[in-house]
Amino acid sequence: MNLITLDFETYYAPDFSLTKLTTEEYIKSPQFQVIGVGVKVNDGETVWASGDGVKSLFQSLDWENSLLLCHNTLFDGAILAWHYGHVPHIYLDTLSMARAIHGVDAGGSLAKLVERYNLGQKGTEVLDAKGLRLEDFHKEQLAQYGAYCKNDVELTYKL
Repeated sequence: MNLITLDFETYYAPDFSLTKLTTEEYIKSPQFQVIGVGVKVNDGETVWASGDGVKSLFQSLDWENSLLLCHNTLFDGAILAWHYGHVPHIYLDTLSMARAIHGVDAGGSLAKLVERYNLGQKGTEVLDAKGLRLEDFHKEQLAQYGAYCKNDVELTYKL
């Protein structure tokens, strides 16, 4: 079995976010768009893919013989299944694990948890992406967003 650690970055805006919609409403909305994804297989290097590269990356992975690890797998796993048609053998979720250990009011965000366990720091580049669709990113912006996403994948893996 392979361990695939994954994090999607998606379009969001003040009026279109997970704070305004359920996970299903958000992911199934016509406004929904994947900006890119960070993927780490086992302890290998984390890679970033965007645009058509996402499908190519996913087709190269053996989902039926893999465990999927995300921070909020309800979100990332739903995107993987509903938009790309891939279902891993087993789902793992650091958010659910943290809530079981620390309770729901103890701060379950990735930022809070990596701080709690002294694993590194989550970036803030996501704030600069508010309201930007994939086609709105300049090459440098997209590369920075990819680095931010890859860091999230590494932090999730460590957690």
